[in-house]
Amino acid sequence: MTKKKVVPWFGFTEDKVFGMVMENKDFCKYLLEIIIPDLKIKKINWLDKQIEINNPKRKDNSKEVRLDVLVTDHEGRVFNIEMQTTDQDDLGKRMRYYLSRLDLRYTLNKGKTYNDLKESYIIFLCSFKPKVDDLFYSSYHNYCDQDRSKQLHDGATKIIINSQKSAAGQSEDLQALAKLMNNEPVSLNKHFDYAQKRIKEINEDPEMREKIMLYETRMLEREQDAYKQGKIDTAKVILENQMDNGSTLEQATEFVRNLKIISDNDLSKIVDLYK
Repeated sequence: MTKKKVVPWFGFTEDKVFGMVMENKDFCKYLLEIIIPDLKIKKINWLDKQIEINNPKRKDNSKEVRLDVLVTDHEGRVFNIEMQTTDQDDLGKRMRYYLSRLDLRYTLNKGKTYNDLKESYIIFLCSFKPKVDDLFYSSYHNYCDQDRSKQLHDGATKIIINSQKSAAGQSEDLQALAKLMNNEPVSLNKHFDYAQKRIKEINEDPEMREKIMLYETRMLEREQDAYKQGKIDTAKVILENQMDNGSTLEQATEFVRNLKIISDNDLSKIVDLYK
């Protein structure tokens, strides 16, 4: 008996699916409204998805930032909405870097003051198993360590939502968002009806599915390349440290080889740089 092939379901948290669902401005606006209801957003002025923010004037190898969804509203406030499915224990620093890149995009022109910097919101939607002390919804600002009643008012707000924590006590809308992120059926309003219908359409379109699978393969290859390059860079630093401490190139090479960080072929390429 032939075993039936299991076809994966690409849900809301899949990178490409998230972007395709969020390109609907009404749904994007609604999502922002339920996450930050105090803002009273009237209109989404523009929306970009899967874009890279870099400084073209820089000649260095500064890290690229590929934003999932970037939005401004009627007051010019900037919202970066990111889907995070893997816990790399770096959310705080990741948010800091994304925020710095947003500020870079909206660099002040001559004659402007610092007060002209855009009010920015970094929103991470997380679907991975949280740490014990994590909350379903948490927001962060810069406060005075000595007096928590004093805020720095730098115009930056960071919000983390983790669908793997209980959403009890949250609004019906946020509870529905958690269900959507967890691939659970949602019956609440037209916005979630749209999202689920769009996700279903994507999964039932063979061409779309092929594009998603190709994209995921490429992203995996990029991650693997980055991981390999990280090990090579580490091996290079260790090699240099050994030589700085008096070892010969041969001794340093043998030391790194015994650590088994990288292949002998990659190690040979590094060693060639010092000959």
